Amino acid sequence: MQPRNRTPLLIALLAVAAVAVSLYLYYDAKNPRYVWRDSWSKHAYNPDSDQPYGTQVLHRLLGHYFPGKGIVDIKRSLANELPSADTTDAVYVFVGEAMFLDSAAAASLLAFVNAGHTAFIAGKSVPDELMEQLYQNYYDSFREWNEFGSFNDEKVRMTLLEPQGTAPVSVHFADRNRPTGYYWQYLMAEVFEGGHEITPIGYLGDSLSNFASFPCGDGFFLIHTNPLVFTNYSLLQPKVQAYAEAVFSWLPEGVIYWDNASRIPEATKNYAGGGDTRHPLVYILQQPALAWAWYLLVALTLAWLVFRAKRRQRAIPVLPVNENSSYEFIDTIANLHFREKNYQGLCIQNMKQFLAQVRERYGLISALEPGTHFLRAGENFLRRLATVSEVPESKIDDIFKQYTATVRYQPTEEMMVDLHLALEDFWKKAK
Repeated sequence: MQPRNRTPLLIALLAVAAVAVSLYLYYDAKNPRYVWRDSWSKHAYNPDSDQPYGTQVLHRLLGHYFPGKGIVDIKRSLANELPSADTTDAVYVFVGEAMFLDSAAAASLLAFVNAGHTAFIAGKSVPDELMEQLYQNYYDSFREWNEFGSFNDEKVRMTLLEPQGTAPVSVHFADRNRPTGYYWQYLMAEVFEGGHEITPIGYLGDSLSNFASFPCGDGFFLIHTNPLVFTNYSLLQPKVQAYAEAVFSWLPEGVIYWDNASRIPEATKNYAGGGDTRHPLVYILQQPALAWAWYLLVALTLAWLVFRAKRRQRAIPVLPVNENSSYEFIDTIANLHFREKNYQGLCIQNMKQFLAQVRERYGLISALEPGTHFLRAGENFLRRLATVSEVPESKIDDIFKQYTATVRYQPTEEMMVDLHLALEDFWKKAK
């Protein structure tokens, strides 16, 4: 038998591999290494993203900012993962477009800062509930939080009052490395009115504060209104990095708790801060998971309409509930005995019903002696009933003693009532 010539097979495999590599290189070349505007909803302020507006660089820098302290990521629940108020050497950091705090998360964060810790929040908006609770520390009457002010410009100059000597820095928003318009946020002037202890630390230009300290209990909230300055694109510029280091010099030394669980897209604004007039489906269809969920919902709805139109089952009539007339019979007999003051007969009927329920529920068989109506039970009946019902044996023995007394002597109404209550107590405690 002649050996097979495998040369054509090897040539075919090499050709397939060459085509696959060519297609990969072609499509990889079409997809740029860095995406800007189109990736905003997915990558913006994401600590795992190396895209221009992710925060991977900042996350890594803060991981080594305090030697020996490190950084802890809060990924699921701020209320559960933020350390307790009595923890020492802990700092809270949030950097994102917007944040969502439920009541439990807001209470945990406030308790954390009240105990003497520092919380650094860099966002284009801060939850109203959090700011209104902070405001109550500074105003005698309730005052509504009015969000941040904003203006549109390509570039802004940021300065810090402290630490002294920090050089002003020029910051811009870019789309594919070209500066473009952006809405820059700042704290409104009325925030600092009233002589309270809210202290401006940094400014946009010369007069608009974008970084301030809000005392809260024994700690502080440090609020920065321009998180863009802490993104990868900005921090790769040496002057901006120096500015960011000066900002974070306000943090006390400790383990940094990075809050990634509360980060959400800005609810009513687009990525550049202007009004978002797009249809809600635009955002849903841009997210692969949400898009597939939407398509599946539409497909299931159409399938339901098709099958519903082909066949509809008539309504099933409601049948009346079966009535157990045996209870009415028992009630009639009991009333008859009670009117005749036949307390002994009622006790005997109660015991018969009790033994029937025990037989049905636990499979333990006992009966009453004909004529005398004394209890006829095996020597292990009491112990077995106590075991399966988990009612103390002493209570069951007391029931049987009370019943024996009502049969041996002429019972009173009080003896009948005591036996009835003892039986009820047994069924309440029986397992």
